[in-house]
Amino acid sequence: MATLLVATALAAHAGAAPLRSDFELGGQWKTNSAARLMAGLAPLYPGHFNFAQTDAWKEHSAAMQSGWAQLRAGRVAAMTSWRDEELSRACPVGKTLLYPFSGPDFFNAYWLFPACETFVMFGLEHVGEVPDLEAMSERELVRLMADVRAATADLFQRNYFITENMSKQLYTAQLRGVLPLFMISMALSGMEILRFAPQQLGPATEEPDLASLPETAPRRSLRKPRGISIEFRAPGSPLVRRLIYFSVDATDSSLALYPEFLSLLRKLGPTTTLVKSASYLLHSREFSKLRTVLLNVSGFLVQDDSGLPYKMLVSRGWRFRLHGTYAVPIPPFEGAYQPALQAAYRRQQPEPLPFDFGYHFQDKRDTRANVMVGRKTAQRSLASLSRPQRGLQLKTTNVRLR
Repeated sequence: MATLLVATALAAHAGAAPLRSDFELGGQWKTNSAARLMAGLAPLYPGHFNFAQTDAWKEHSAAMQSGWAQLRAGRVAAMTSWRDEELSRACPVGKTLLYPFSGPDFFNAYWLFPACETFVMFGLEHVGEVPDLEAMSERELVRLMADVRAATADLFQRNYFITENMSKQLYTAQLRGVLPLFMISMALSGMEILRFAPQQLGPATEEPDLASLPETAPRRSLRKPRGISIEFRAPGSPLVRRLIYFSVDATDSSLALYPEFLSLLRKLGPTTTLVKSASYLLHSREFSKLRTVLLNVSGFLVQDDSGLPYKMLVSRGWRFRLHGTYAVPIPPFEGAYQPALQAAYRRQQPEPLPFDFGYHFQDKRDTRANVMVGRKTAQRSLASLSRPQRGLQLKTTNVRLR
């Protein structure tokens, strides 16, 4: 096992000295090799070479590379071309992308906003762990590769993860949590993983709001948010980026018990924010605390209709360019239909999207995907969001990775 030295600051600064690679430090060689092996790419670490010669891995590699080639040539190419034309720049406001209910979706976050330096993402799915390939038998490795293919299938085919499927796919004997999928996505995107660190929330700016809990709130053990920070960079680039993921229950009743999570989100603003395939949760009263924070910290927003309610955004001074086609939400979300959004689409009459985005995906002929690109007007922006972003401090620690 290699000892992994963790950086002390969350936010990277342009003037900071570049971090050395895993080959220089000896800390992440096996980690990057494991990511490549799971992604169907040739491994780097000699201990992984034998398995890469097996028929089982070669079949896995062919399947993963075929899926990635189709994704890159189709959706990624169309998305990046659209991004270059429609977004003012690749991180329109601030240096941080905020992506609620993301699950392990690195692809959409990075390919839409490659200039962002910090990616803050969260969802119900557990962080998990780096698979210990060296401790696995060949049979277990074959099972792991099958689990990887199952876990990535929805993203390759639909451009979103299905929560119900992830509840099974990310909790197998070999594949646990979102961390392996982040590793795979980074490997396929050509990234180099530099460091992992456990991400702490820091102190709360307010006390737990126990009084706000309804009397009918379920009596359950407190599930505290758990976070991971991943430092990575593109090959040959001195810029170190960070992906921070929190496993968190973002309902009002849960956030009342750990207000430090909302405190962390408030410190991020102003952010570029992405919301997609979010099960229309932000339309619900159960997510009012998170909805309020997102409205306050976001300065630029890219979302589909499952995100923040359009009428609420417009009433708060947001202006939007609409893209694609708006349709009644798929079952069981028909009740989240937005007449105000439908009227806005009729007025603007935008062209269909050149890529699939969100839930309306049946086949390549389906053109019902929609994207809203919005910016908060200066009159309605909160004065507190005009302050420079403050780096969130991360305690120095040592983490052992296999």
